[in-house]
Amino acid sequence: MKTNLIRQAINYVLSFLLFSFSFQSLFAEEKVTLHLKWFHQFQFAGYYAAYEKGFYKDVGLDVEIIESTVGIKGIHEKVVKTTGQYGVGSNEILLHRHMGKPVVVLGVIFQHSPSVLFFKKSSNVQSIHDLVGKRVMLTPWMEEIVVYLKKEGINTSDLQILEHRFNPRDLIEGRVDAFSGYATTQAYDFKKAGFQFIAYSPRLAGIDFYGDNFFTSEDELKKHPNRVKVFREATLRGWQYAMSHQEEIADLIYNKYSKKNPKERLLFEAEQMTPLIQPVLVEMGYMNPGRWKHINDIYHELGMLPKNMNLKGFLYDPNPPTNYEWLYYSFFIILSAVGIIWLIQWKRLNKQYSENLKNQVKQRTEELRQSNESLQILNQSLVNTLKELTEAQDRLLASEKLAVLGQLAAGMAHELNTPLGAIVSSNLSLLDFLKNKLHSVISTIIHFNEEDSKRYHLVLAESLENQTYIEGKLERNLKKEIHLKFSHLEKMDLYGSHLQMVIETGLFRKPNQIEYILESERSLEILQVVSSINSAYRCNQIISVASEKATHVIRALKNYLVSEKETTSDESIIDLESEIETILSLYHYNLSKVTVVKNYGTDTKCIGNRDKLNQVWINLINNGLHAMSYTGTLEIKIQSIQKWIKVSVIDSGVGVPDGIKEKIFEPFFTTKPNGEGMGLGLDICRKMIIQMGGKIELEPVSQGACFSVWLPKAKF
Repeated sequence: MKTNLIRQAINYVLSFLLFSFSFQSLFAEEKVTLHLKWFHQFQFAGYYAAYEKGFYKDVGLDVEIIESTVGIKGIHEKVVKTTGQYGVGSNEILLHRHMGKPVVVLGVIFQHSPSVLFFKKSSNVQSIHDLVGKRVMLTPWMEEIVVYLKKEGINTSDLQILEHRFNPRDLIEGRVDAFSGYATTQAYDFKKAGFQFIAYSPRLAGIDFYGDNFFTSEDELKKHPNRVKVFREATLRGWQYAMSHQEEIADLIYNKYSKKNPKERLLFEAEQMTPLIQPVLVEMGYMNPGRWKHINDIYHELGMLPKNMNLKGFLYDPNPPTNYEWLYYSFFIILSAVGIIWLIQWKRLNKQYSENLKNQVKQRTEELRQSNESLQILNQSLVNTLKELTEAQDRLLASEKLAVLGQLAAGMAHELNTPLGAIVSSNLSLLDFLKNKLHSVISTIIHFNEEDSKRYHLVLAESLENQTYIEGKLERNLKKEIHLKFSHLEKMDLYGSHLQMVIETGLFRKPNQIEYILESERSLEILQVVSSINSAYRCNQIISVASEKATHVIRALKNYLVSEKETTSDESIIDLESEIETILSLYHYNLSKVTVVKNYGTDTKCIGNRDKLNQVWINLINNGLHAMSYTGTLEIKIQSIQKWIKVSVIDSGVGVPDGIKEKIFEPFFTTKPNGEGMGLGLDICRKMIIQMGGKIELEPVSQGACFSVWLPKAKF
């Protein structure tokens, strides 16, 4: 009795201590520090929102946000020095990782870097190649600008590099010819000052770096994995809130953190950040290992990093693969326990059968009922796991869509930038004609006499009917030929205005009318008026052609991204020709050196899933282009064979060696270097095709490789 009382007292004391410790841990806030890489501004809005809206507090964190007055210098050393430290960085974090600092990037905020190179619009620097020998201020650690210049054939040794003072007045007042900075901030200062500028982004040359990210140390992740996880989740929640409530957060920054920048500048910065962060299209914090490999390759070209740097441990994985070993062990233990119990009971039944038969039968029945319940629970768990795997496959398809856009972003940007540049240039010429020349043209035409009006209409009709632009050596030879033919006319001097206008208006194509036109005292005015109208007409044609080209690219991107409900099941009716044309439009930039042969032998539709089939076409086309090194012939053939629609993708590449033909459809088998490829794999393609009632196979060809997909025909 006394022993039992002592034992109960000890249990009460231990329970009280355990409850006290748990209560204190529940309400205690862990102190951590976040180091920004610059002054307080909207660039760090998500961190302020996470703090002020209590997102950090909700997960038990007391976060101290510290701004930097010297840029990113020294932040990495502070973060790795002690646990509880976090920082905001850029792509330079990869260099620090290589230098031995155990940093771990937790998430990317800017999907595209805001770094640009600013020029004065009216200066003698009108293109990137005019920079040679000029004065340039480059921001430290902004290596994508250096790579951009190098890709355009310009080394830093070709420039007069000046120390960056981060003062826009240096460019405005002409103390420097080019000035690197952020499109989200410095652009506001230039516009506010009424300064006309041009901004060149490295993305024009296909150099698409990430922008801001946030990171911590390996020590912090090892000792406090849950703290890292909740800090990341609260931070991304803060960024989502900040980008959805920009004006509110701008007021918060101005009133509480810093009045250095007016609210107008903060809102301008927020507006410019939206297309760089892409909060609607891309999941906040998402980062693609392939993009980091691209950054690694660029640094390698500069001699700053080794090729194919090992990124293991560098990129934080918020959702590591689930370990099901415990489930298998538990199941084995349960079965073993049931077996052992059954053996024990069996032996006891043999010994006491006559006495305990009724009790043993009852006991065994109860044990079987419990075992059945355990198996039902386990079966439900397996059903849930299968559901999760199905959902994971759908997320994988969505992720692959974004990965394709990430790989093709530079090409699509070029496809849009070229026609848009032509539209802007032609529009400026039209504006100049309407504002400065139209009144003069009308006034001149009105004062023509009847004979001059006939001459004017004759030249105008010829000029507009044959829009031929002649330049260079051909123009000089044509001038000499016309001058010799009409040397008896004083007005047809080789270097005179009349001869130039005869070429520009196309009048030279009617040599029998030249003397008639030049007989007029106002012949030069007639030719100049027609030349002005002809230039405006040519600009209109350029705008029309360029608009159609840009519309084609955007239409293809929309068709790829947006799926109708009736095309997302495995039993949807699919127009293969339309879908393949959409994929080829997305790859247009990558097909510049490839001859595409389209052999569409039927327009019959098939049965399948649009999104899954598009991923199959992308995988096969991408494999073919990679095998050809993006040079050669790519043939796409569609055939109707009995109850099947057969789609064949044939490339002129190196082909598939006999030794691996049996392995190409195995899971995770690839011949590409690490970090390349779509990530789906031919095995997953094969499984998706089988789910749709079809099949995929490698067919023998004389050169290259031929992958054929068989899909059931649609019934009408």
